Amino acid sequence: MSAKVELHGLDELKTALRNLPQELTQEAQAIVVAHAEFAEREIENGYPVGPTGNLKRRVTTEVNTSRFAAGARVRSRAPHASLFERGTKRRVTADGRNRGVMPPAPDSARMVPKAIRHRRRMMGALRAMLERHGLVVTGA
Repeated sequence: MSAKVELHGLDELKTALRNLPQELTQEAQAIVVAHAEFAEREIENGYPVGPTGNLKRRVTTEVNTSRFAAGARVRSRAPHASLFERGTKRRVTADGRNRGVMPPAPDSARMVPKAIRHRRRMMGALRAMLERHGLVVTGA
């Protein structure tokens, strides 16, 4: 007997992973957490050490633990992370004092390109796990 599941896109893969049997969920969780922790370390290492160290120190990984779901989220809790990532236009206070322009961080220091790269690697590892267990995964 053979079975075939066809998934189109990330949302369908996420739904399929939520419906995995519990033993596969544990293996998927290990893959997801390992990739999230690696991404967290790479993001921390790319951030500069400022006067407070908050940018580096406030990168966190939140793990979703459930019997039937695998998930983790890497995020920066530093209040100025978006300013560092995206930069700013010329800023002026209400009384007209110039606060200058902050250029966006180079790609080598930004969180988003690293997160995207690690998510792609994680999806490849999850795809390989599904194939090891007899599922045929096709598509991009």
